Amino acid sequence: MSLSNMMLTTKDDELLGVANRADGMGVLAIWSVRARDLVPHLTEQTTQLRGFQVLCEALALWEGFEAEHSEFAGRVDDFFILIEQAFARTVVVRRGLDRRDAWPLPGARRVRGRFDDVPHISRTDRRWHLLGGQKANGVWGLYRGAAGRAGLLDAGLLRLSEPTREARRHAPGIEGRARKKLLTMVRAAMAGETVELPNRANNPVVRAIERCFEDVPLADHLHAHLVEGHALNRRLARRLRGRKSVSHRAFLETERRRASGEMALAIEQAIRCEDLLAVVESVFRWLCAHRGKRLDTIAPDLPVEPGALREALGRFADSGYYGTGIAARRHQLFCQIDPSSRVAVARSVLELHATISKSRGRAAWVWEEDGRLRSDLELEIPQDDLFVAGVAWRNDYYLEPLRAITNQLHEVRA
Repeated sequence: MSLSNMMLTTKDDELLGVANRADGMGVLAIWSVRARDLVPHLTEQTTQLRGFQVLCEALALWEGFEAEHSEFAGRVDDFFILIEQAFARTVVVRRGLDRRDAWPLPGARRVRGRFDDVPHISRTDRRWHLLGGQKANGVWGLYRGAAGRAGLLDAGLLRLSEPTREARRHAPGIEGRARKKLLTMVRAAMAGETVELPNRANNPVVRAIERCFEDVPLADHLHAHLVEGHALNRRLARRLRGRKSVSHRAFLETERRRASGEMALAIEQAIRCEDLLAVVESVFRWLCAHRGKRLDTIAPDLPVEPGALREALGRFADSGYYGTGIAARRHQLFCQIDPSSRVAVARSVLELHATISKSRGRAAWVWEEDGRLRSDLELEIPQDDLFVAGVAWRNDYYLEPLRAITNQLHEVRA
């Protein structure tokens, strides 16, 4: 069956937005399945421990707020963006603009841009929102899925799980006078007002927010759920602790040799997956970089060894179970790449990209027209080693978020 005839009909929700713009070949749906065997909870965006702390603290505050103010029942998302604004503006005021990570979570540019203004929170005045589409693009949209997978939230992703609720009782964040004053401000903002925040260091709200953000009261609980709850995740986290960066292939190949049984197999399957995906992505970028050129003329110079790609395809086909959804269909599509010659490789990757673009309802990034490659992008030709199966590596497999979270946990729990 040709690639163009194998249509995908399910909406690819995971690849909308930023991921879709950065993932022309649709590989995220494939490699993320293998990444979940290594790092089951985190995503590319969940790199900040304090994102989980802010999320959990806001939901803890919400439970009491909703009980006290039934007129706002069910509006937890509106409540959250106000708490998020209060945290962001208070933390930046206290940390100052000289600190580059004054607000390490989404929305830093707008918070820094209004640093000299008296800080406010608002549901209705979007000039005080941290981002365009703050709910979807901020902590609420980016961190809840990971928190739910880790067992920090309940199945509906709108309330704390019972273990997290219990942990919060023993490690409270914003309590007492600070809680009362903060929720009074939030109540006014929920009703539509734009509310001024305190910014003096001795204000109880300021002190409580700053302490909650800096100290991460739930650090031990977050460590137990984000790191310790999965054996291979825990093993990888311990190896990543203290590293400032990680070479994905070297790191995973070393861990594969050290591991055994199911752990070794999970790592091996991730490597088999990336052996093909990294090369295919390089071919795709190579095609984009040659816009205006005749495909038949340039394809023989594609820096891919067809024999090595054929072997990588065999390993990719045997890289594990991809379920029954989008990942499985994408895996099947990629297995149809033709490695018989450089020309065949180039054409089948171009056809695969067209199929995936059509399934998304998006225009292709690169296409052939009158024998010439056309593209709306300006990309550089990848380095030659990025076309070599077994050498090239492009995708993260959530190792960077795990490294970042592990190091932050180590810092606050030391």
